[in-house]
Amino acid sequence: MTPPPANTYSHQWFECFHTTIDEERTSREVAFLCKCAPLPDFRSLLDACCGMGRHSRALSKLGYSVTGIDRSANAIATARQLGGGPKYFVADVREYRPQHSAFDVAIIMGQSFGHFDETTNRDLLRRLATALRIGGRMILDLWNPEFFIAHQGKREFHTAHGPVEEHKHVNDGRLLVHLTYPDGADEFFDWQLFTESQMIELTRPLNLEQILICSDFNISTAPSIDRPRMQFVLAHCDCK
Repeated sequence: MTPPPANTYSHQWFECFHTTIDEERTSREVAFLCKCAPLPDFRSLLDACCGMGRHSRALSKLGYSVTGIDRSANAIATARQLGGGPKYFVADVREYRPQHSAFDVAIIMGQSFGHFDETTNRDLLRRLATALRIGGRMILDLWNPEFFIAHQGKREFHTAHGPVEEHKHVNDGRLLVHLTYPDGADEFFDWQLFTESQMIELTRPLNLEQILICSDFNISTAPSIDRPRMQFVLAHCDCK
């Protein structure tokens, strides 16, 4: 049997992993974003792959002018119902064409970058970079390859909707994840992973200069084998 396509977030995923995120986690992540791109210098913000808008709403309430995009019409419909100030659009990031220098900041949270092939991922970053003004910043929340190389195999999540079984492994620089939900439905995810040196190699030709790499949304915490997520903060420079 051919598996379903990877990287299409189902309603089961949102119910098991997204709707249960607590306010403390969102507040911590948003505080990090504000520290890396503070007002008033970084007001206009693009939240790419915004999902149901938990970061968009919180940032808008703090005074940012937020545009959120996501390819899931259901997620955007929920975000619009919840309101809070952002402008939302249904758009696939592979096809989104923002205006040149339209934003002060672009963020991709929740490990939503890396889902595509190497060429598409690079093209996506290029288009987001051109959407930033000179001096603007891009913030990427990514999976840490060092962690996942060391933590492959099977585990079970206990969610409010029942147990979810996860199988994950790393192959040729990509993280492959297979989830099985309580009702027996399967879901597949596939990410290109980036080390610090690989990210520098990818972003330097796009005039994106790395100014910070950290973990746990704490500028003082370095990525390590024990931490699954890491954050890159990049500045759009006028490099000649």
